[in-house]
Amino acid sequence: MASKYKELLKITSKTMELWKKSWGIAPPSVSQKLDKAMLDWNLELTEALSIWIDKGLTMTMGELILARVNLGNIVEFWLKFFYSVYYEDYLQKPEIRKNKTIEPESLTFEQLKNYSVGILWDNDSCDGFNWVKSVQKKRNAIHSFSYRDIGSSSDFLNDVDALADFVQSVVDRLPPLEGCILDANSY
Repeated sequence: MASKYKELLKITSKTMELWKKSWGIAPPSVSQKLDKAMLDWNLELTEALSIWIDKGLTMTMGELILARVNLGNIVEFWLKFFYSVYYEDYLQKPEIRKNKTIEPESLTFEQLKNYSVGILWDNDSCDGFNWVKSVQKKRNAIHSFSYRDIGSSSDFLNDVDALADFVQSVVDRLPPLEGCILDANSY
C-alpha cells in the first residue's frame, strides 16, 4: 500500500522547487502569493507522510488521527496553491463574502472544494470531488468527545495513493513554467 508515495514525493519536490522561481515569469501577483505560501512546508508535510506509511497497518488510533490531519492539510494546500498560481484568473470570479473578495489562501477547505466544481471536477458527484470530500470529512472528524469514523490504516494508505493521483492532476493543469525558467536561465 501507498505504492505511489515516491512518485508523490518527486512531483511535490519538483513542483515546489519550480514555483519558487516564478518571479519574472508568472505575474507579480502570483509570485507574491507563492512567496507567502510556505512551499517548503508542503514538501515537509509530504515527507512526513512516510512516518505513517512506515507504521503501515500497525498505526495506533492516535497515529491515524495525526496521519489524517497530515493528509488533509496537504490536500488543502494543493487547492490553495492551484488558485494562487491562477490568481489572476481567480480574481475574475472570486469567492466573495460580505462584498469582499476572499483571497485563495483564506478560503476554507469547504469553499475550496465547492469552488473547484467546474474547474478541477466536472461536478460534485465525480470521483475526484468525492475523494477530496472524504479526506476533508475524515480530517474534520477529529474532535474529542465526539467520535466520527476516520477510516482504517488501510484506508489511509489507499488515500496516500489517491493523493499522488490528485497532485498529478493538479500539476497537469498548471501552466508550463519549467520551459520558461530554463529559457530564462540560458541567457
